[in-house]
Amino acid sequence: MIISVASSSFAGTFGFAGEEYGVNIITHPPGYSGAGGILTVTIGISPSSPHAQEMVLPIQNVITTWNNLIPTLGNITTDSGNVPPNQFDFESVALHELGHCIGLGHPNLASESGLGGTDRNFTQSIKGADNQFNLDKGADGIIGSGDDLRGDDINLHWFRKSNNNPFSIATKVDTTTYSRDLTDLPPGNTFAANAARSVGALFNIQNTEAVMQQGIFAGEIQRILAADDVATVRLAMSGLDGLANTADDYSLKLEFVGFTDTADIVFSFDNSRASLSACEISAMAINPVHFAIIHGRIYFNSNISWFFNDAPSPDPPKLSTPTPTIFANRLNDSLALTQDDILALTVSLNPGVYANNQVDYWVQALTPMGTFWLNDQFEFIQSNQPVRVYGGDLWAFDHFPILNVSANRLPPGTYTITFAVDDNLDGIANGTFIDTVTITITP
Repeated sequence: MIISVASSSFAGTFGFAGEEYGVNIITHPPGYSGAGGILTVTIGISPSSPHAQEMVLPIQNVITTWNNLIPTLGNITTDSGNVPPNQFDFESVALHELGHCIGLGHPNLASESGLGGTDRNFTQSIKGADNQFNLDKGADGIIGSGDDLRGDDINLHWFRKSNNNPFSIATKVDTTTYSRDLTDLPPGNTFAANAARSVGALFNIQNTEAVMQQGIFAGEIQRILAADDVATVRLAMSGLDGLANTADDYSLKLEFVGFTDTADIVFSFDNSRASLSACEISAMAINPVHFAIIHGRIYFNSNISWFFNDAPSPDPPKLSTPTPTIFANRLNDSLALTQDDILALTVSLNPGVYANNQVDYWVQALTPMGTFWLNDQFEFIQSNQPVRVYGGDLWAFDHFPILNVSANRLPPGTYTITFAVDDNLDGIANGTFIDTVTITITP
């Protein structure tokens, strides 16, 4: 069976999932057949297209962005890149459309729902038995959040089970950590939340929105991915069994092949096919709930005032990863003390998009008396083997005190203190994310 659909630029959801083909559909990029390994998808620009040369660098940038799959915060900007307020950023829109052509749908109801205005920002679903959308934004007054009351609407959005927070991402993304079934929502939640910028404010997150959320404004830049975009792709990459780290997992490699009409996905300008932009895809069923795209075509309207970025992608953003910091007397690099001084150690942690992941925390002190570790009673004990201070949720804190002592209780010498956070909860000191401060004590 081969099926086709056109989506106008009207993640957490997949293309083709819905009433016609089924709510559990997971859609994969072109070429996936159920086998694991590297899945290479070719990307081209139609040689006869207007703006063909101007598209090259932005398309190469969006290919790099999808290949990196780095979840970030703060991915919406209006004050950089020199995009005039009356122009649409081609790279931002191309990033969204390429997401459609590798299998992703809109996390919000969007224009395909037939709704208008802000109602389109409710989380993606289909109508239930009453044959109408039930749209109640709940007590928080924010459309698309976890307390929406949606009646018998059938959810299509894959949410993180532990927290229903689309701005965070689990270390392992598969059907054990993400679900479409509302009975898997955490307590107090009534519907899957989507990664709209207005919902982000409820999580104290600003200027962040899923790239696949429908709706971009003139003068706005959105050239990097949010957690919801990355989680949805990684969920598909867990393969037909829906389990990460098994034989049918694949990694996605998008490859730019230049000016051609025969690539798996082809970009072009065609005013007859797009009022702003559109992705047209055809797919084949691998099994009843897994579809693979056969080919995709992305179109743009040349009557729109477009801004074509002419700069390569910068280095991948760092905000996505947890950032531990250790301070000695509020300094983070090095500190010189005499034995007449007080030594105060504090630690801070920004979990980035990995909030609520289960991890190990470690604090090690290399001292003139030997190696010490902070234990779960917040006491430094001497040990040649790692001692964990905490195992559990990755959470944000600022200048949490771990030691306050007169330096005259410590012998002169050099002290190197390291605060480390792992990327998993296994009791093994991996030190995936670390920060160190050095203290020199003199008589």
